[in-house]
Amino acid sequence: MPKLSVEVTSANVKKLDLKAYNVDKAACYVKLTCGDKEVRTKKLPGLDPVFEETFDFEFDDPATTKFAGCFFMGSDGNEVQVGDQIDFLLTALNKGKPTYKALIVPGGKVEMLATAVDFGKEADESGEDVAGLLDTLDDGAGMMMDDDDEDDE
Repeated sequence: MPKLSVEVTSANVKKLDLKAYNVDKAACYVKLTCGDKEVRTKKLPGLDPVFEETFDFEFDDPATTKFAGCFFMGSDGNEVQVGDQIDFLLTALNKGKPTYKALIVPGGKVEMLATAVDFGKEADESGEDVAGLLDTLDDGAGMMMDDDDEDDE
């Protein structure tokens, strides 16, 4: 069975209105799912916790298995998801090479390293990251930058 190792390193959420989410205390955790397995980090205080937790997942097929993460905040009994769940492409990972992944949340991000232990693309000889930093399941419909705006002035 293919194995995925994910290290949730830290969160850096600088500008977030806790009242907008009905949260009275900044305590955060991250929930990850891969296939049928769900794990979560320890809940830590503040908006910039350092988790440094590693989770291992085994699953049947990287092409059909869903890997996702989401960020939660709040005190016991009053926890809310902040931002959207982010789905990542397992097939975009390089075999044996930690790849930076981020959960983008309002006011910041959660940083992770995902490693395809025994599956994924073979690293190309140039050493460049051919998997990309933020390969998600949004079909490339993310933010677009257009340099032509400067010419319009």
